[in-house]
Amino acid sequence: MEKIYEIKDSKSSVLERFGLYYLNFFRKTDSDLSVFNYSDIELTKKVNRITLKGMILSALIGIVCVFPAIWVDIKLADKKFLTHYGWLALVTITTIIIELYVLFIIALKAVYEVSEIINLNATENELEQDGVFSVKNILARTALELPDPELKILGIDPFKRISKKNLFVLGLLYKAKILVTNLLMKNVLLFVAGKQILGVHILYSAIPVEIFWNCVVIKRVVLEARLRLFGFALANRIAQNVKAEGILLNLSPMAQQGCIRAIGNAVVMGQNYHPNMILLLLRFQQILQINGSDKYDDWDTFLVTLKTVNQKERYFLLDLFTVAAAFDSKLSKLEIENIRSAYGDEFDLYYPRLLLLTQHLKNGQLNASLALCKLDLEAG
Repeated sequence: MEKIYEIKDSKSSVLERFGLYYLNFFRKTDSDLSVFNYSDIELTKKVNRITLKGMILSALIGIVCVFPAIWVDIKLADKKFLTHYGWLALVTITTIIIELYVLFIIALKAVYEVSEIINLNATENELEQDGVFSVKNILARTALELPDPELKILGIDPFKRISKKNLFVLGLLYKAKILVTNLLMKNVLLFVAGKQILGVHILYSAIPVEIFWNCVVIKRVVLEARLRLFGFALANRIAQNVKAEGILLNLSPMAQQGCIRAIGNAVVMGQNYHPNMILLLLRFQQILQINGSDKYDDWDTFLVTLKTVNQKERYFLLDLFTVAAAFDSKLSKLEIENIRSAYGDEFDLYYPRLLLLTQHLKNGQLNASLALCKLDLEAG
């Protein structure tokens, strides 16, 4: 693949390499069965089992690792300040390291098990060898909740309409949730019930808080892994279908460029560079062999393209824009505010489809999503 992307920092972090090590370490199963052979009900059951197992394991490690710090805090409460808080700091730091390590392994294993359902070996996967675009790299970042690298593809800037400072602030706020929850619960219980409830010290309230947030994180990781892996499978299937039908290569040059503009503007409107969008963009770039940048993220140019191409090509571009806009399973405020100008007179045809596809992807309904990813030259 030609160098069509710019990456701010292409070097994997230590944590990402840690994730890659364990993803490569886990035992692989050989199967030629495609994920599309499963019904949506079967897929949901499989993912739910993986999620439940991960949540149970994360809850157990939360209990094991929080208990020692609470015990030391209570037992040494009457000791000198340095003795009390010196031991508390030592035990807390040690257990945090152990807990984070084990939670990483649990998350990585859960993500890997979801990838086994998708069965990457049964799909077209040229991107697996492309570093930052490797499915394993994407999964490692998903499991460890690491940010995807800042990049531009064909000149498309995903942060064109978003403040990077806002992203940083949101990250800090999330990391503070457990600490804030613990402090709030501790102080509320002190005010309401004193230092003990039914003979149990209120410091032990940190255990259910830890269990809750560990379970929340594991569930979120598994659902994001499912979305990214389903996006991988869908991007492959969509590309295979349009390639087999020969529609793309029969489009006019402006409509072919319009395909990249449709995805590129969905990226900008979505205000993130979700890996699903990257995969979809690269699949179309590979088929169309478009390698240079040409303001593919410019909204006004995309609108001009929609008005200039013939009616059938317009329908195809609106199909593709709808799929791309839904591919991260959510609609941003910016998308909602601007899509009417793209859909125009076809708004009532395409907007309900966009909402339904977004919901199917969010719910992990792969086959229902595929049915709404049909790209053709017909309206709707």
